[in-house]
Amino acid sequence: MELLEDLLFDGSLEFVRNSAGQMFHKVGWYWVNNIGNWNTGEGYLFYMNSPVEISIEGELFDPTIPLNLDEGYQFAPFYYTEYMDVLQASSEILDNLDFIRNTEGLMLTKIGPHWINNIGDFRYGEAYLIKMNNAAELVYVTDTTFNCPSTFIDPRDGQEYEAVMIGEQCWMAENLNIGEMINGSQSMTENGIIEKYCYANDPANCEIYGGLYQWEEMMDYTTNEGDKGICLNGWHIPTDEEWKQLEGEVDSLYGYPDPVWDNPGERGYDAGLNLRSQNNWIWFNGADLYGFTALPSGFYENWNNGSFYHLTQGTIWWTSTENFTQTSAWMRELFWANFKVTRTPLSFDYGFSVRCIKD
Repeated sequence: MELLEDLLFDGSLEFVRNSAGQMFHKVGWYWVNNIGNWNTGEGYLFYMNSPVEISIEGELFDPTIPLNLDEGYQFAPFYYTEYMDVLQASSEILDNLDFIRNTEGLMLTKIGPHWINNIGDFRYGEAYLIKMNNAAELVYVTDTTFNCPSTFIDPRDGQEYEAVMIGEQCWMAENLNIGEMINGSQSMTENGIIEKYCYANDPANCEIYGGLYQWEEMMDYTTNEGDKGICLNGWHIPTDEEWKQLEGEVDSLYGYPDPVWDNPGERGYDAGLNLRSQNNWIWFNGADLYGFTALPSGFYENWNNGSFYHLTQGTIWWTSTENFTQTSAWMRELFWANFKVTRTPLSFDYGFSVRCIKD
């Protein structure tokens, strides 16, 4: 009842039911709780009269903890932030499984000798109705090899991102957009809140191009190269060297570790063109040969009460590698007039885009 307090008086909630059939529902004027306490190892059936969002605060549940499935029906939650094929992820319980069904009524079920997966992927934040012929323990089966998900969820704000495998690296295929927007006239501070700039102080630009972050904010106020920073768990801020690997992988003339990538300034041949998106650039849209889809997101400069430059003309990303001055870090820039990639150290005070790379 405490968790659902915000839903009790607006008419949006009809009832909640657990696997045992016990309910939280309204009888006359009063809400009656026959479920008791919320169980993190179970999913719940909600019947809503209107769509709403609920937030539950606390420690994230460890998705590797086994879920005990009894014979019969139960609701099982899915906590992994990366999508997983339902048939593969539940492969260890198939001998005891009758079916799995999602909220839309789509099923994983056996037809003759074959399992038919009409659900597709398990998705973060959903619960699934599972009917077991015999009791079993469910541990979602993950690929033991390095896995680069095509899509994943950031559990901190529910935002969905695409990712892409380029060579041996797994990169976000769009810019990070975590945090609360602050005005460009303000500097970011170590206050326990992730802050971001949106180009021209317009939140709509963050939705398209991602946030812009000063270096120290992006690093979560550490200086350790390759740290997680403001990336979600399992990802980190790419180092200067990891950017060199990416550049060498996508350039048609200079591979990694060709010494050309160690140079400052404009380097390579056409890596920048091959990383650019096929739209949104003021001139010379890119080839986007590898799915990196670099959009011209512009950048922030904290001089003159905070200014924004070069939307649709260029983009700059931070690395987690400091320059020798300890007041600047290496960055990467793509600009419309140049098919190469620029590597330069710049002051921590600039606000640039962020791409995370998988651990």
